[in-house]
Amino acid sequence: MYAQGRAVLPHPDLDALMAEAQALSAAGPVPRPLSEAQRFNLIEEVMDCRGVVQQPTHALLALAVASRAVDRLYAVNGWWEVKRERWPADLAVKNPEVAQELNAVLVASEPDSRQAALETLITRLTGDLAYRDGGSEPQAVP
Repeated sequence: MYAQGRAVLPHPDLDALMAEAQALSAAGPVPRPLSEAQRFNLIEEVMDCRGVVQQPTHALLALAVASRAVDRLYAVNGWWEVKRERWPADLAVKNPEVAQELNAVLVASEPDSRQAALETLITRLTGDLAYRDGGSEPQAVP
């Protein structure tokens, strides 16, 4: 409200609050790097999609994985989240290559091309589709 709105009635404290809110809004959220567990899960889901590439469920699984990947892209890059129906337009401004990769997944009519597009999108986040050993973080034992 303070970052994008305007005060109806002037108040001496509002100008400073609004300036601070606008600066925080312009900076965006703190980027959250992809954890090893998130990376593993994305790669695992891509491999699951590979396993059903010739089945009707492939479209459903691939689109679900793409949705999770775009959510993570927003977090990793420190972008404010937007509604899913606005992703293509928002990504076209923020990163046109990502927008094209997402669009390729969305409009692919053949399972093989959808899978290839999905793997390209996921690789943007994970760097590659290779599993890593020992990527889990140690947990404290109570």
